[in-house]
Amino acid sequence: MPLKPWYNVVTPREDLREGKPLDAAEFAVHLDSVRTETAPAVYQDPKLFFEHTYLTRNLTGLAAEVIRRLSGETTQTSAVFNLATQFGGGKTHALTLLYHLAKYGAKSHDWMGVQTLLDGAGIKAVPDASTAVFVGLDFDSLQGRGGQDGTPLRTTPWGEIAFQLGGAEAFEIVRHHDENKQAPAGDVLRQLFVSDRPSLILMDEVMNYVNVNRHTGLGAQFYSFVHNLSEVARSERGLALVVSMPASNMEMSADDAEDYDRFDKMLDRLGKAVLVSAESETSEIVRRRLFEWDESLRSQDGRVLLTKDAVQTCKE
Repeated sequence: MPLKPWYNVVTPREDLREGKPLDAAEFAVHLDSVRTETAPAVYQDPKLFFEHTYLTRNLTGLAAEVIRRLSGETTQTSAVFNLATQFGGGKTHALTLLYHLAKYGAKSHDWMGVQTLLDGAGIKAVPDASTAVFVGLDFDSLQGRGGQDGTPLRTTPWGEIAFQLGGAEAFEIVRHHDENKQAPAGDVLRQLFVSDRPSLILMDEVMNYVNVNRHTGLGAQFYSFVHNLSEVARSERGLALVVSMPASNMEMSADDAEDYDRFDKMLDRLGKAVLVSAESETSEIVRRRLFEWDESLRSQDGRVLLTKDAVQTCKE
């Protein structure tokens, strides 16, 4: 019996079937572009994003804990999470997943895999939360954001995060700290979270911001801000902070490595370290991203169940 060609056994994504050239950028999500709604559809459309996402064991655990925290639960969850992965290990993908959940709340219940997250959290509904995104690669403290578009000028991470959480009114709480480039202490930060609505703060590429601003003094102030914010998150209900850090300080300068160690130790001490994906789960991640699968070909834990023909083709 002749062997079936692999493309008759599994169905590649539409762009692959049509011979469209693949842009490598499509495989790398950029969190700020998701926030500004300029990301490719596979990341911008939350339903499509979840269809292409394999919920690894650690990603499922992280999302379930964040859902519990945003729901006001303080047991079996942390308030602060330190995402540690190698480059390309899925940390920004994890932040994007959390962003979509918090932004859309209960509207996410029909997305693939969300019920699994709710079951793991022991929560009936995903809470609708205020969200703030800080990406160290993008934010420029010299230029700042706003000021000429009807919004207040923000020149610090705390000013930008406050504005994203509550607009101009929330920014006013930290305006003097933004103007003076001084990290707000806990008493000030707690004023940002006095409403009953939960809040999720996501930080990516933080070491890049520290590196660029080390000699201006903002790098040290940023460390104080993350430290203070972590302490506030631990004492407040419905507040979660998720920070992505590289899993290794290889190819860093001595100054970079020293700052990395300070941040990493502080976040691990105040929160929980999370490794997003394991090497053993890579094949499942690739299968979900490159091919289209019938809903019936997925197990309860989200793994693809290969057909008899597919297994035979793999063996050959």
